[in-house]
Amino acid sequence: MSPIGDVTVHISCHSRAQNMGQKGAEMLREIPDTKVTVIERCSGHGGLWGVMKGNFETALKVGKSVARTVAKAPSEHVVSECPLARDHILQGVEILEDGKKPEVSQSQHPIELMAKAYRI
Repeated sequence: MSPIGDVTVHISCHSRAQNMGQKGAEMLREIPDTKVTVIERCSGHGGLWGVMKGNFETALKVGKSVARTVAKAPSEHVVSECPLARDHILQGVEILEDGKKPEVSQSQHPIELMAKAYRI
């Protein structure tokens, strides 16, 4: 049994643009018995752009497919290599679920789960 449960990992756009690979997911796969689901699509956040009032609705539309994926395959943890993107994804899930906040841990970044798994 996994010490942390199942994890959905969003690979941030800037990590992909820098050709870094799936470092967060690779690290989490080292935790015994942990199912890691990877999402490699744009969350729609786009840094400051996605939180600006005039862009917010468009940002949510861009990230809708990621929010759907998270909503369909719930894990105990939803993390991203970009914690702001993770929050944006969860906002999208909340809108899809008619205001119901998804039940996921407070951990935002893969390294936080690694610390939790090894009680650091």
